[in-house]
Amino acid sequence: MIFGKFINKTGKYLKSVRILKNYVSFDMVFSSSWVMLKKPHEKIEILQNENNEGIVVTSFICENDKNLIDILENTVDSIIKTNIEREEKERLFKSKVQELKNIFEKENLENLKGLKFDIEELTKFIENESKEVTDNVTETTENA
Repeated sequence: MIFGKFINKTGKYLKSVRILKNYVSFDMVFSSSWVMLKKPHEKIEILQNENNEGIVVTSFICENDKNLIDILENTVDSIIKTNIEREEKERLFKSKVQELKNIFEKENLENLKGLKFDIEELTKFIENESKEVTDNVTETTENA
């Protein structure tokens, strides 16, 4: 990835970039509610320091090697995308629950008994989403 692109994509989270001898460290500021990848690339080290305000400074460290830096940048990009999507899904879920709650408050019991959710359509949607996630994970792993 071109470094300028990386800075533009991560500018909201990027705190600093340091070069320490033959290593590069990208220091990112994330919410403490964010999740990290379970298994980063074997040559990338992730260190985290949390403060009292729920902010975590996460350092991604690797050797100063173009290929490793590209992998590191893709790893950071993936973490940001995953967590932003997760936060948006949480907001959407809360919004839909509130909509459903409003329906239950306004409608009478007989109308609510007739309320149906298309489980078959929902199942197809979930299966399609699972396949896309699996494809993306495989693609990301193969690029690493």
